[in-house]
Amino acid sequence: MEILMLTHIKAASWPLIASVGAIAISPLLLLTTGQGALYNLWLAVMMIALWAGQRLTKREIGIAGGDRHSYFIALAYALGTIGCVALGAWATHLIDLKDYSATTVVRRLSLNFLVTFVLALFTEEGFFRGALWGSCIRAGYSPAKTVIWTSVAFGLWHFAVPIIDPDFAQPLGKVPQYVIGSTVFGVAMGLLRLRSRSIIVPSLCHALWNASVYTLFGAGEKIGQLGISDPTVWDPERGYAGLVLAIVAAALLWWRVKPSFISDDAATQSAEPAIAK
Repeated sequence: MEILMLTHIKAASWPLIASVGAIAISPLLLLTTGQGALYNLWLAVMMIALWAGQRLTKREIGIAGGDRHSYFIALAYALGTIGCVALGAWATHLIDLKDYSATTVVRRLSLNFLVTFVLALFTEEGFFRGALWGSCIRAGYSPAKTVIWTSVAFGLWHFAVPIIDPDFAQPLGKVPQYVIGSTVFGVAMGLLRLRSRSIIVPSLCHALWNASVYTLFGAGEKIGQLGISDPTVWDPERGYAGLVLAIVAAALLWWRVKPSFISDDAATQSAEPAIAK
C-alpha cells in the first residue's frame, strides 16, 4: 500500500516539476548565455527527460498520424483567425502594400513553415502537447484538466519572451495580453491534440500560424509584408481584435471537441476509432 501511494504521489508530482522546470529555466538560459535558441531547445531536453523519466508510451506522447478531419480543423482554425484579422485590417485601411513582395512572402512562408514545424514538433508541441500532456494523463488528470494545465504552462512559458527576446520585444504593458494570447493558443492546440491524439496535428497548425503571422503581420517591433504599422488592434498576436478572435475560435473548438465528455482512456487512444463511431 505504501509503495502504491509513493508511486501515485511521484506520478502526480511530475507535471508540476516539469512545468516549473520549463517556465523557469528557459529564460535563465537565454539570460546567462545570450543564445536565444536555447529558450526553445531546453524544451527538447525537458521532453526527453520527462519521456524517459516516466517511461511514457508513444500513445501517451501522441506519436500518431492523426485523422484528416483534425487536419482540416487545424487548417480552418489558423487560416480562419488570421484571415479575419487581415480582413479587419483591410476594412480599417491599415494595410499598406507599397513594400509588398509576393516572392518574399512565398519564400518566407515556406521556410518559416518548414523550420517551425520541425522545431515545434521537438520543442513546444513535443513538450507541452507531448511529454507534459502524457505526464498529466499518467498523473490521473482528466482530458479537460490536461488541456487547461498544459495551456497555462504554455502561456507562462511565454511570459519572458517579449521582455528578454529582442525579436519579440513589446512594452511591459502588453506582456499580460501576450501571455493570455499564448494561453488561449495553447488551449486551441491542446484541443487539436485531444481530438487527433497526435502531436503532429498541432505542430502543423503551430507552424502554419507562426509562418503566416510573422510573414504577413510581423513580430515584436517588426512590420510584416502587409505593412500594418500599428498592430494595437488588428494583429493576430499583438492586437486586441486578434485576442478576441482567438478566444472565440478556442471556445468554438472547445464546444466542438467537448473535452469534459471524453473519458480518460479515450484521450490516449488513436483518433480513427473515435471518429468511426
